[in-house]
Amino acid sequence: MAVTSLSEARARIPMDFAIAPHRLAYHQIMLVGSGTGDFTIDSTRYPCQAGSLLWIRPNQVIQFAAATNMEANLVMFTETFPLQLRAHLGVVDDVLRPCHWQLRDDELTAFRRVLALIQDEFERPDQGLGEDILKHLLAVALMHIGQICRSQRNDHREADTPSGENGELFLRFRRELEASYRTTRLVEDYAAALNCTPRTLSRACRIVAGASTKDLIDARVALEAKRLLAHTDLPVGSIARQLGFTEVTNFGKFFVRRVNMTPGTFRRGDDPQN
Repeated sequence: MAVTSLSEARARIPMDFAIAPHRLAYHQIMLVGSGTGDFTIDSTRYPCQAGSLLWIRPNQVIQFAAATNMEANLVMFTETFPLQLRAHLGVVDDVLRPCHWQLRDDELTAFRRVLALIQDEFERPDQGLGEDILKHLLAVALMHIGQICRSQRNDHREADTPSGENGELFLRFRRELEASYRTTRLVEDYAAALNCTPRTLSRACRIVAGASTKDLIDARVALEAKRLLAHTDLPVGSIARQLGFTEVTNFGKFFVRRVNMTPGTFRRGDDPQN
């Protein structure tokens, strides 16, 4: 775990790297304190200002705007550092979930208090319990983000409750999806791996995420396709094979259906959001 400021982080990396698409191997929570600027996560550009909160997950493709006067607090941590939280909070740490929020005044005040505690503890000499304290403070920060997710949504699905069979099954599905999206897009395969029926899995996905199992699978594949197109120079055919497509034409049709443009058009940067 590390705590720093945006200006300090940018001073340590070349500008050419910061403004080019790149990936981080760790989580990064960023709270903008002043200034404005654009920040792109997985090909979606987010205009940021004071009170903007971003959560960059491992392997997401990110990119800074070339010119920005933003200052922000950064909390960075590896996937193994946080405490094990309940299933519905685990859903918050999901690449298909929101990663940007504009905080209201009350949310901003509360979250700043948590970040200040994390900063103080990070800078304090460790007397034996420092790591445990930081883990618990990080858990508080993640729970605040979970609360922000709920308060800024109009719908309140079962994922917002402390427990539930559907929530547990959905979390297991998301873990299986991360492990298997490159090899299968069949709902039946995921249901078999989770020892449930496709209908049971579909019900859990609908209740928790408001989407079908197939839509969530395809969204994850499309997300990885966009990442590889933006972050690598791999030929489209190689990307198609990495994602389990035997024919490039089938991959092209899939990409157009999900992203509304061809892979080549997306790679050239003609995305309206860029």
